[in-house]
Amino acid sequence: MKPFFSIVTPSFNQGTYLKACLDSVQSQSESSYEHIIVDNCSSDGSKRILEEYAIDSRVRLLIEPDRGQSDAINKGFAMAQGEIICWLNSDDAYFPDTLIKLRKAFDDPGVKVIFGDVLQVSYAGEHPTRAVARFEDRSDLIRWWSGRIKLHQPAVFFRRVVREKIGFLKEDLHYAMDYEYWWRMSGEYSFHYLSELLAIQHRQPSSKTMRAWHSVLEEREKIFAPYYSLLHETKAALARESSQALASQFLQQAYSSIERDRAGAWFYFKKALYQSPRIALKPSSMGLIRKLILL
Repeated sequence: MKPFFSIVTPSFNQGTYLKACLDSVQSQSESSYEHIIVDNCSSDGSKRILEEYAIDSRVRLLIEPDRGQSDAINKGFAMAQGEIICWLNSDDAYFPDTLIKLRKAFDDPGVKVIFGDVLQVSYAGEHPTRAVARFEDRSDLIRWWSGRIKLHQPAVFFRRVVREKIGFLKEDLHYAMDYEYWWRMSGEYSFHYLSELLAIQHRQPSSKTMRAWHSVLEEREKIFAPYYSLLHETKAALARESSQALASQFLQQAYSSIERDRAGAWFYFKKALYQSPRIALKPSSMGLIRKLILL
């Protein structure tokens, strides 16, 4: 019998978190799943861990070179046999009842895409926080800087027919390929919110998005700039809005980096200053500026 769920995990040198990811899938109270793991010839001991878990017949392991995360996920999508497809990065995890909650939600054949909340665990020592998902108007994806949409990648699930209709991830994208995929998907299907914690998202320093947040933003600009004309605001108004929002985001990155990475903090502060001097030099930023100068 074909599994109900196909979980795709791209893997590359995330051995520190990999076991927790695999355990979270094996601990599911819903057993009708396949776990497709595509590993890019990791050199950190991941292979040994993966081979131990591959004893489970529900684990399908592919170890071979790939052209990046999008390519690895696409390989998994192509292998998927389940009715419901999702991808779970190797440094994220599910709750034990995640799949059983989704099984019930997908009992309605009219529901094609489901998204939910995640528990975000920060490397910086803060308490884990529930990140509530939000998605009402797909045009808000175009305003990628605004934060109006909160789609958390490990907590988005969709039917096989959706993948067949939408196709695969764009392999020239390496940071925001999920948002581009949601854009195409939301043009064809409604997204249904399930007010449940569905995944654990680790915001850890070795992840691509944490190491290069500016690259995430640059890639979102590349994806959505061609659609700016679909919005009602003038080009000048959108430019002003995005500059101020980006300056605030870069300031946040500078604050979070100041104690461990002074060069990184300077990098993000200069990014904020470039986007909006008024935001970067506001009175509440003086403490950050003093630290940057004195450290």
